[in-house]
Amino acid sequence: MHAPQPPMRITGSHPAIDPADFPASNQDLLYSDYRKTEELGTLRQVARVLAGETDSQKVLERLCQLSMVRGRASGASVAQLSGDNGVYVAVSGHAQTLLGLTFPLEGTFTGKVAREHRTLSIANPTESSPFFAQLLPTLGIGPILLLPLLANQQLFGVLSITRDAGHPMFDEVDEERLGVMADLAALALWKARLLEEARSADAAKTSLLATLSHELRTPLTALEGYGELLEDEILGPLTHEQRDVIVRLRTVGRHLGSLIEDILTYASLEADRLTARTAPVRLDELLDSLHPFLEPLAREKGIEFMLDLEAGLPVLTTDEARVRQILLNLCQNAIKFTEVGGVTVRVSRGSPGADGTPTVRFAVRDTGVGIATTDLQRLFRPFSQLEDSATRRARGTGLGLYIARRLATLLGGRIEVVSRPGEGSIFTLVLPQVA
Repeated sequence: MHAPQPPMRITGSHPAIDPADFPASNQDLLYSDYRKTEELGTLRQVARVLAGETDSQKVLERLCQLSMVRGRASGASVAQLSGDNGVYVAVSGHAQTLLGLTFPLEGTFTGKVAREHRTLSIANPTESSPFFAQLLPTLGIGPILLLPLLANQQLFGVLSITRDAGHPMFDEVDEERLGVMADLAALALWKARLLEEARSADAAKTSLLATLSHELRTPLTALEGYGELLEDEILGPLTHEQRDVIVRLRTVGRHLGSLIEDILTYASLEADRLTARTAPVRLDELLDSLHPFLEPLAREKGIEFMLDLEAGLPVLTTDEARVRQILLNLCQNAIKFTEVGGVTVRVSRGSPGADGTPTVRFAVRDTGVGIATTDLQRLFRPFSQLEDSATRRARGTGLGLYIARRLATLLGGRIEVVSRPGEGSIFTLVLPQVA
C-alpha cells in the first residue's frame, strides 16, 4: 500500500517528469521530496510574515493565527508568566474568550512547559489543574499542544494550540511543524522586544533632555537679564575691564542658550511636536538679530564675521525663529572650524523651485578646514561628529546640523553643502519665499 499521491508534474530546464514513470518505491521517495519542498516553502512564508512584524503584540497575534492554520486547529493562545500566575495576552479562534484571563500556574500544563522548556501534547484537558478542568470542557476544547517560546535563553511565553473535543491528538509531525514555527516566532519576539526597548530608551532620553533644558532655561534667562542691567550701567558705571568681562559673560550665556534651544528642538522633533508658525519676515532685521550672537564668537577667535544682503529682496513668509535657529547653527559651526580668515553670510535670490515658487538662499561661507567627500553624509546625523584633530579641538553636542536640516525640511526648504578639505565650506539654506 502506498500513500495517495496528488497529481504532480515537476518542470524545469529538463523535460517534464511524471511520477507514474517511476517504480513504486521511487514514487514514494519523489512524493516525500515534494512534501518536504512544500513544507520548506510554507516555513519560509511563515518566517517572512513573523520577521516582518516589529511590534511584539502583533507577532503574538500572527503566531496564534498561523498556528491554527498549520495545526489544523480550532483555537490558539499565548500565555505569558507574571510571578505565580499566567495571563493570556494573545488568542485566536475558539480561544477568544481567554484573552486577558489570569490563572494560577500551580498544577497546570502551562506551568510545566514553562518550567521544563519542553513541548507537551495533551489528549484529555480534564487532567489539568482544577481551574482548567472545569473551564476547558465548557469551551468544547479537546486535545492541546503546548510549546515554549524560547529564544536566546529567554522564555517569552507558552503557546497553546487546541482542537475541538473528539478530534485526534497532535502527532509527531504536528509537533515538529509547530515547534519550528514556535522557534521562528520566539526569534521574531526577541527582535521586536529589542526594538521596543530601544524605542523606550529613546523616548526616555528625549523626555529627560526636554525636562533638563526647560529647567536650565529659567535661571539662564535671569542671568541674561542681570548681565544686561550691568552692561547698560543701570547699577552704576563700569570700568573698561569690567565691561569687557560683562560682554564675555553675555556672549557665553547666549551660546549656552542656543545649546539649550537645540536640545529642546531636538526633543520636540523626535516627539513630532514641532510645527512652523509663519509670518512676514524682514530679511535685514533677521540678519541684524544674528550679529550679537555671532560677532563676539568670531572676534574671540580673531576671524571676521560679515553679513551680505542682496538689495531689493522681498519679504519672506516663514517661521522667523526657526530660520534664525538654522542660521545660528550653521554660522556657529562655521566659526568653530575656522582658524584663519572669516565667515560670511550671503543672502540672495535663488532659482525657482520645481513648482515655480521663488526661493531665497542663505549661504554661509567659511575659510575653515573643509570636509572630505566621504564624511559629508555623516554630517547630518544626530550626535555625530567627524573624528579628526580639528573636530576634537572643537567639541559640541553634535545636534546643530541635524536640527538645521530637519528645520529646513519643516519650512519646505533644504540645506546644500559644498566643501573640500583645506578650502573651507559653504552651507546654503534654500527656502521658498512663502513657506
